[in-house]
Amino acid sequence: MKKKVLASALTFVLASGSAMAAVTTGQLTFNWQAVVPTAPVTSTAWAFVDGLDIPFVPGTEQLNIARTATGIKAVSLKPYDFFIVPVDTTSTITNGTPVKRDTTKPLLATKVFLGSMPVSNGLVGNKQLELSTTKDAVDGQIAINVNGKPLKVGSNAATSIGSATDHEEHIVIDMNASIPNADVKDGASLSFVAPVIFAVDI
Repeated sequence: MKKKVLASALTFVLASGSAMAAVTTGQLTFNWQAVVPTAPVTSTAWAFVDGLDIPFVPGTEQLNIARTATGIKAVSLKPYDFFIVPVDTTSTITNGTPVKRDTTKPLLATKVFLGSMPVSNGLVGNKQLELSTTKDAVDGQIAINVNGKPLKVGSNAATSIGSATDHEEHIVIDMNASIPNADVKDGASLSFVAPVIFAVDI
């Protein structure tokens, strides 16, 4: 049985602010951001769960942005960290409640790939970054990694995770992007979105 699921958005926002003028002026920048939670991703045979077996719903992760000699480097502050597990098909998966695992079924094959190119927002001229073929992006590139391996677009280029005898797969997804000075302005609001698809055979 195969189930394909879209997951995750990595976002960091830096919005411009304003200051009250007196004799001199100063400015502080404040940030507020939220993403409407998605419904729990469920399957009749397997599920995404956190370390407590509660259905995993990806939120928004922040980026650490550092200056480089040629521009900036954006790196996910922490990775998305979750598990894929087989579930008892007689049980009901409920958000906030631990799933009931089926310990008799192994995950025969787990493959991961990008459903499309990652989308970059906030760059000069709506610039889109190229997808890196290595886990560390160079200027003009973005890398989306699963368990330390760079993801590619399409099922024909899927990355295999684990082995046919595994009863759970630990998934860690992170990203990094390298952006030249010409493609980004100081104070820009940046976001990166990547549709990650999981194909699981049980």
